[in-house]
Parts: sequence; structure tokens; C-alpha cells
Amino acid sequence: MIDGDRDINWVMTKNCSYKYFFGRGKLNNKLTDGKILIIGIGAIGSILAKTLARSGCTKIDFIDYDVKEPENVCRSEYSFVTGITNKTNDLINEMCLISPFFEPAHGGYDFSEAFDFLIKSNLTDTTAKIEIEKYLNEYDVIFDCTADNDLLYVLSRLNINSTLLNFSISNHAKQFVCAAEQNRYDFICTQFNGNTLIFDVDDLYNPTGCWSPTFKASYNDINTLVQFAIKHVNLKFEQGKALRNFVIETDNTDCLNIKLKEF
Repeated sequence: MIDGDRDINWVMTKNCSYKYFFGRGKLNNKLTDGKILIIGIGAIGSILAKTLARSGCTKIDFIDYDVKEPENVCRSEYSFVTGITNKTNDLINEMCLISPFFEPAHGGYDFSEAFDFLIKSNLTDTTAKIEIEKYLNEYDVIFDCTADNDLLYVLSRLNINSTLLNFSISNHAKQFVCAAEQNRYDFICTQFNGNTLIFDVDDLYNPTGCWSPTFKASYNDINTLVQFAIKHVNLKFEQGKALRNFVIETDNTDCLNIKLKEF
């Protein structure tokens, strides 16, 4: 029985179930129902991670042993307020602020350091190689956003059944390259050696970064191409079509033109 002499504090509630939370912005089930690993969470990887989290993906792990510094904030999905810290734990906190359904299993800083050492130092060790393959094959989709030639080579030598996509970008975000097929190592090397595309390498940041040294591009430049790429990948999943290697090229001569070419 309510005491008539006491005030009632009314509150408003909202249905925040998964169905309603992502009712207006969900990606294809292959992504949202799958277990995802993002290796490399710099500009490209962190934008990819937050886009997936906002689009219904819940099981996303990260691997990156780099440290977030003030100059990373302007074009990545990190906050200044958390100061200088490792990227993995910082992004996990950011993702938890976005979605109550985010479920990281691995991806902390210590795990990232161990993974980088193991995967690059044990390619000739049959037992270790099998364990690495077993771990990676637990994921449905793997995004390699490291722009690391050594890692790219190692991944090409492993027996990975997961959908493996390599995302990278050229200087000034003129081209975005995605390798999705078994020839990914040769394909990437061909693109960034200039045999197919001509990249501007005269104006780069140091020290090392994306394909070393670091490419120049704004958050807007990078985000535009990453979103375009995610849209293309999602469309392929919706259509049930196989993913092929592709390059997104931009032309800013008169107005912005974006063209996607599959190989």
C-alpha cells in the first residue's frame, strides 16, 4: 500500500534489448553473429572496431602492443582524457561505453605482446604453428589492419579457415587496399610497390607506421574509405558472394570521386 503522505519518484525506462538497440543499424549476420579479431587498432583498426560495435557486432577481440599517445587522438577512435596508455585496453574501455553487448574475450596489452612474439618467432615450429592456427581459426572474420609486412607474410603461410581481410591505406588516403584472397601477400606487395598503383611517398611522417613510414591523412579521409570498404564487405556477405581483392581509389581534382576496383 502506498503511503499517501510520501512523494512518488517516477522514472522513465527504455527497452535496451539487442533487438531494439540495433534495430536501425545492424550489419549482416555473418559479421554480427560471428567472432571477430582485429589485429592492429591504429587509425584504420580503431575506426573499424567502433563501426562494428555500433552495427551489432558483440564478440570483437583486439591485438596491438602499441601505445596510444596524444598525436593518435586526432585521427583514431581514442579519447584524450585517458592520457598515454596502451591501445588495446583503452579501446576496450571505449567499446564498453558504446555497447552493453560488447564481449571481449582476449585482446589485452599483455596478450598482444605475447601474440606478436609467438606468431613471428615460431613459424618453423610445427607444434607452435598448429596452436597459432587453432587460435586464429576460432574466429569467423579476421581483419589485419597492421600494415606489417612480416605479419602479412606469416599469415599467408598459415592454414587459416577464417575469412581473413587485410586493410591498408596509401599516403594522403588516395587508395585503400583490401586483400581478401589466398594471394594476399603478393597482391599487397604489388600494390604498394607501385606496379599497379602509383603512390605518393615523398611526403610521409616518421617514425614508422602504416607501411613505414607513416601515411598522412585526416580522420575524415581515413573514415570515408574505411566506411566505404565496410559497406562493400557487408554487401558481399548479404549477397552471399565471395570476397575478392579490391582497391578503392579517390580523385579530388574537381570534386570527390570514389571508385572501387575488384581484382
